[in-house]
Amino acid sequence: IHWSDEDDSIAALGNQLKAATLFYLGYSNKHKQNKIMCSPSETITPIKVSDCETNYDSSASWTTTLKYVLSAAFLSVSVLEFSLWFPFVLPGLTSAAAKTYIPAFFVYDDEHTKFDNTPWTYNTDYLLTIVMSILAIQCILARSDNDQKNQRSLRLRLYSASLLICYAISTLAGAWAHQHFLSVESLNTSRFRMFWFVCVGNVSFASCYMGLIGREVQRHFGVSGAMHMGPWWFWPAYGCYMSLTCGLGYISFKRPACDIFIAGCTQFPSTFYCLGALGIRKWPQQNSRKVAVGKETSIELVSPMYRAVYYIGFISNAPLLPVYPILVQYTDMTLGGVNTFLHTWLLLAWGMQGISLVHLCKAVSNGERRVGAATEKQQYSGGPALIYSIILAPLALMAADYARISFS
Repeated sequence: IHWSDEDDSIAALGNQLKAATLFYLGYSNKHKQNKIMCSPSETITPIKVSDCETNYDSSASWTTTLKYVLSAAFLSVSVLEFSLWFPFVLPGLTSAAAKTYIPAFFVYDDEHTKFDNTPWTYNTDYLLTIVMSILAIQCILARSDNDQKNQRSLRLRLYSASLLICYAISTLAGAWAHQHFLSVESLNTSRFRMFWFVCVGNVSFASCYMGLIGREVQRHFGVSGAMHMGPWWFWPAYGCYMSLTCGLGYISFKRPACDIFIAGCTQFPSTFYCLGALGIRKWPQQNSRKVAVGKETSIELVSPMYRAVYYIGFISNAPLLPVYPILVQYTDMTLGGVNTFLHTWLLLAWGMQGISLVHLCKAVSNGERRVGAATEKQQYSGGPALIYSIILAPLALMAADYARISFS
């Protein structure tokens, strides 16, 4: 029995599965093999049940699980708080943010609520739905003629398609809401709340698939040890928390469009995780390759142009948070014009994400399995500290600001 070491998620269940397997083999007369391969670097001789018990460290397993549970809880709560705090501390935008981000908890009024119903808004949303759906299908179809390689790329293809489907469902629900909810009274109905939860909730939950994509990118293209993969359930737990708070009304403002920007702000940990997974490595030079055609590894099949598209696509939504209050407070643009501009920006950013993910899926489906070099691991040993610093630095600024307010 061979336990693949490609995915660190196996490590979370490895002790339990190993113990269960050895326990079964210890009592079964059907298995007469001399040795069992339990990992690429470990050979265990059966058969004693006592050996199974000594090889199983339940305390270490529970300690690791508890560590990640607490990490997920801390990250979820602190990032949501940061997302609600950050718009109000951007230099020069404090006044605009105070006039724009007015909490609503799904209760809207004539004085502050602005919700556009012009064709430019919902038609560009429908366009986003179509483009994201096409890119999601392209990710699924990014296969080769080799079934083994297709199986290796399956999770990356599914996670990439799921991220794009989240975008498509969000824009479809948003388009329908903009087209059919035409008055403030209609916004205060449970029907609108359901549609808008689907719209904003999918953006909130998209962090789940971003994080899972980052894990797969790290597994196939990253340097071993440069990024901590963690258990597979970490990012789904994070995404579920954000979606739950969205449904409860914590991400709800008098201008419903503001909900999207706060939900997008909660994506910053998974966004930098994706960027680090592909960026923290030394890429082979295109003109220095001496590999036979058809024998390239997945890493060697990744084009520098698509890497740039990947980086730009995942980071380029960041400017929308400060841009929105500027447009609605300091310009004469109509809401339809503002929404059309923002949707065009999203089309470019999300489109670049989708195009680059299709390319990465094809690289895994067509490339040979890579072998990590020990020198790479040593060169990028500081990767986790770098990513943790990028994610924790904004949270530390928020904590410092809260402390300043408390003691002043």
